Amino acid sequence: MKNLTLSLILISLAGCSTPPRPAPAKPLVLYRYPMSENAVLLAHTVASHDLKDPESPKFRDTFFVTSDARGEARDKSKDSWCIEINGKNSYGAYVGYTWALLPAGGKSVIMGSSPVGAMASQICSSATYPPAG
Repeated sequence: MKNLTLSLILISLAGCSTPPRPAPAKPLVLYRYPMSENAVLLAHTVASHDLKDPESPKFRDTFFVTSDARGEARDKSKDSWCIEINGKNSYGAYVGYTWALLPAGGKSVIMGSSPVGAMASQICSSATYPPAG
């Protein structure tokens, strides 16, 4: 009887163990690649389209961003566009530089102070140059 009780206790305790924790995910590394002059002009045109004064924006940095570190051998169809832009508000004053993101395959620019705009800023500002080689 003691053996049966001990066996039941051990079986019930075995079911209480916690499963092993999964390994933490590797942080996503994003790489920036230069754009041709024509691509930069197109990116500026697309990014300024929805501004209050689309004729007046100032641009500081424009590049492709992707998680692919293979340089020119990367899948360019997965490149997103990052554009640092300073536009005017309703009063005609510049509001300061902010990042705009045109996701790969997307048809609209993400920018602004919304949570989605903050995501665009984080993506563009964290992009680094790919490793040499």
